[in-house]
Amino acid sequence: MLPRTERLTKAGLFQRLHSARKVISNPLLSLYVLERQPKSAPRPPLVGFVVGKKVHAKATQRNRVKRRLREAYRRFYKEIVASGEIEKYNLPQWYALAWHVKPEAISATFSEICQTVAECLEKADQRFGRRTKGKSG
Repeated sequence: MLPRTERLTKAGLFQRLHSARKVISNPLLSLYVLERQPKSAPRPPLVGFVVGKKVHAKATQRNRVKRRLREAYRRFYKEIVASGEIEKYNLPQWYALAWHVKPEAISATFSEICQTVAECLEKADQRFGRRTKGKSG
């Protein structure tokens, strides 16, 4: 479970995130990102997970895929902090992240979900990321 300080819970912030229209799509997930203001303190982004009824009719299946995605993100974040690769993905630049699950994610394996999380964050940094002085690319 993610700490409460890292969870995206306010409806207004979800609306701001969607109106910014910065989206990375993948066959399993869509990732909406909202940039942090340049002068605000770097900290982990607020993260939300959305699984609509169109994904699956049963709430148990929707909750299951949401738990798997939440755990994949938590492990990914813990791993990059421990290995010092946080600069590679530049996560502190994001104020909020919202993961939207697609129907194909229901039948995906946990390792596929983990791989998709990393790919989406890398693509988000490449497409929408703020370039820092020490960063090459």
